Amino acid sequence: MKISSILLLLIFVLAACSSEELPPSPPPVGGSGYGQAVAGLAGAMPDWAAPAKNLVATPAQGFYGDNVIVSVSNYDYIYKNAYLFNSQVRVWEKTTLQGDAVQDWVRNQAIGGINLDPTKFKEGDNYLVVYACNKSGENWECNGKKWMLLSFKVNAKAGAIPELAYVNQFVINSGLPPFAIMGVTAEKDNFTETGKTIPIADVIRYDARYRESGGLTVLVHVFDFKNRQELEVSLALFKEIINQGWKEHNGNNVAVFLDEFDHRVAVWSSGKQILYVETHKSDSANKEIIDAYLKKYPSDLKKQ
Repeated sequence: MKISSILLLLIFVLAACSSEELPPSPPPVGGSGYGQAVAGLAGAMPDWAAPAKNLVATPAQGFYGDNVIVSVSNYDYIYKNAYLFNSQVRVWEKTTLQGDAVQDWVRNQAIGGINLDPTKFKEGDNYLVVYACNKSGENWECNGKKWMLLSFKVNAKAGAIPELAYVNQFVINSGLPPFAIMGVTAEKDNFTETGKTIPIADVIRYDARYRESGGLTVLVHVFDFKNRQELEVSLALFKEIINQGWKEHNGNNVAVFLDEFDHRVAVWSSGKQILYVETHKSDSANKEIIDAYLKKYPSDLKKQ
């Protein structure tokens, strides 16, 4: 049976469309093979590693038994396997990142979870590595063909952070369709003027992270101030951002802007709280999450 040239061309085109150019596989973790123990991580950056870029652990400091959410974004592809350094036996152990998977990679953004298990992590600094790439012209830029190295702290004192007992009063600890809840945390934080070392306001920050099935992640921070006066002083630090990003949404005043990671952020105040909703994409802020939190925290934001 003869196959027409048109049919052959169609088969070729379909095969080309179904293929997807992916980055080359990453080098071994630690420079010479999976599972190799690596000493000196607390010192200078190892020659096989690069500083973390668009890679975040939330919270960056936790207690044994807590769960840490790891998110990486603003890359064309992220290698699906990240590695945790088991500081108890000093080896790298594989953990899988979730997102829009294609073969051994995840498109654009990925998320994962770490349980702070005392059998794996010692008190103090602990480490995670992630490999991610962007296409630059005809070449792949993968942080110099190096794994990004991220540190996070583990505290020995078991049990919940005191502020965590109130987290459900401040964040929505449930799914907001089409988003599922990934986790909630609470920790002490502060607002400090650029170039200064003394905080102008100490706050409690309550966090909630949401993810929809396509991989889109939204992070919510609720900053709880001691009083409205300290909140107003802190808002004044962001006068230019607030005024330039000023928008009215369903009768509420919000400020919308791009952060340093090209994430679209919506900010507003409500009583003695500041709401910070970070959508992990650049083109728009997520309406479902913003609307849910505006219902809980109606905006009283004013132009600075």
